[in-house]
Amino acid sequence: MLNRALIVDDNIESRMLLGKILTKAFGTQIIEAEHGRDALEKLAEEKPDAVFLDYEMPIMNGKETLKAIRSMREYRNLPVVMVTSHDEKALVKELLSYGVSAYLIKPVSTDYVLKRLSIIFPEYGGSH
Repeated sequence: MLNRALIVDDNIESRMLLGKILTKAFGTQIIEAEHGRDALEKLAEEKPDAVFLDYEMPIMNGKETLKAIRSMREYRNLPVVMVTSHDEKALVKELLSYGVSAYLIKPVSTDYVLKRLSIIFPEYGGSH
């Protein structure tokens, strides 16, 4: 179930847009973080069902945050969706090697997010 999602992005508008989509479509409770270090603290406190992680952030970027999440045994199977404007094959391959679950390419729209999430989380397919 996607009851609680942690959205990690230094851009408040990006967090709000994705949060609104997830809340409206799935009734998801949103937890927000501005950068990776903040996200790791909130991950431990809030225990989300999934993390939506921006790639480009100050302090601790998406790749560093993903590696930190995957290094902790309790979060190895937690769905982590990279949200980024980058779709270069080499970067995608590198992030897949670190255990990213899926991608959302910015800018996101409601239809795009719902279509991608029905693939990422098949249990929600068509239920919105």
